[in-house]
Amino acid sequence: LQSEDESQKEAAMLDGASAWSQFINLTVPHLARPIAIVVMIQSIFHLSLYAEIEIVSRGNGNKNLPYLIGEFTSNNIGAASATGIFAVILANIIAIFLLRMVGKSLMD
Repeated sequence: LQSEDESQKEAAMLDGASAWSQFINLTVPHLARPIAIVVMIQSIFHLSLYAEIEIVSRGNGNKNLPYLIGEFTSNNIGAASATGIFAVILANIIAIFLLRMVGKSLMD
C-alpha cells in the first residue's frame, strides 16, 4: 500500500469520488498482483499438505474428502482416486489462470 501513488487519490478526492469508489478503483487494482501471488502460493501449499499427512500417518484416519466419499458410498477406491486426480487438475487450471493474471499485470 505504501507504493500506491498519492496523487491519484488526491485527484479522485478532488473529482468527488467516495472512499468506497477510491478503494475499488485505485487500491484493489493496485493490489491485484500481490493478491494473485498469495492465492497461488497458498493453493500450492495446501495441495502439498495432503501428501505430507498421508506419508506421516500412513493414511490412518487422515483422508481427504473425495477419497472418503468414494470409499464410503460404493467401496470404489479407483473412483475416489480419480476424484483426487480431478482435484489436482483443477488446481493446475487455477494456477495457470493466476499465472496469466500475474503476467498481464506485469506487462501493464
